[in-house]
Amino acid sequence: MPPRPRWWHTLQESRRQACSAIDFYNRPGDKGSYLDFVVHMHLAWQNLLHADFEKKGTDFTYKGKDGRPFKTKDGDVKTWELMRCAEEAYAESDPVRKNIEFFVGIRNKIEHRFQKSLVVATGARAHALVINYESELIARFGGEFSLSSELRFPVFVQSLTPEGVDEQLNLRKKLPAKVKAYITRFEADLTDAVKDSERYEYRVLLTPLKGPKSEADLAVTFLKSESLSDEERQDLTNRSRTGTVVISEKQRDIYLKDALAPAKACAEVAARVPYVFQQYHFTQMWQRHKVRPVNGDPSKERTDNRYCLYNAAHDNYVFTRAYVERCVKEIDTPDKFRKFFGKDPVGKSA
Repeated sequence: MPPRPRWWHTLQESRRQACSAIDFYNRPGDKGSYLDFVVHMHLAWQNLLHADFEKKGTDFTYKGKDGRPFKTKDGDVKTWELMRCAEEAYAESDPVRKNIEFFVGIRNKIEHRFQKSLVVATGARAHALVINYESELIARFGGEFSLSSELRFPVFVQSLTPEGVDEQLNLRKKLPAKVKAYITRFEADLTDAVKDSERYEYRVLLTPLKGPKSEADLAVTFLKSESLSDEERQDLTNRSRTGTVVISEKQRDIYLKDALAPAKACAEVAARVPYVFQQYHFTQMWQRHKVRPVNGDPSKERTDNRYCLYNAAHDNYVFTRAYVERCVKEIDTPDKFRKFFGKDPVGKSA
């Protein structure tokens, strides 16, 4: 059997760090540690993106003017930190990137004596940090690397009783002033689209199920927003604002205001790169990125909704501007183009 590629080992370390982080988050009482959760998720994300860069052949080392890589005090090559990786991997307004940036900034503000208060105040963002990680893990490397077989939905009692809710509110009030100030400053510059995105802050509504169950039932049911009436959806939203819990899966953005038809998305990419970019290039990109099913796949709605959305009314797909940004970033130099498509680009003047 041939040796595993380097990115595979980096990815295994990433998955190990993520599992350690979630373990620290779910431990009861004083055994848990929010700081350890944040630190290990930081390492999990950094290794995930490093593995992706390694797989794609992207150079993620710091170099001097002479082209030689910088070295750490231990003599190792200095690689990009998580913030730099996020800047390379995501558009500036991407909620996934903003969620990562939030935790990079708050990492050194966590004090052990206030960590329970911090969990209450930022727990929904922590959920998004983990869910985004799982989504990126699958999107970039495939379902065989999913953490779903490693993790279980935790059993807990907090917030499921009126007394638990009161305790949560009391903990929130004890949040240190410097942390409150950090959260306020960080979110002041965020757009409403980012703040309302489940990829920035993933909030859920928990409610007990009543009535008979079948053998196929799961302990946790994921309810899609589009299956609710307007009144039901508004009721859930109103209850979420009390701080108890919030909404499960938002409507899958069936039509974003800035969504682009394939030809339009292709044209926008073509306008921003200095060489010929045509529809067959664009098709190769979305197929490689797996942002939508291939033609003929019965699971038409299984898209990566950061980048592509299914329009059931017209039975077609539209792409987001975030996907245009991703495509441009991956092929905006001849070397990147050559690595992605396996051939040299053709200049527009040719």
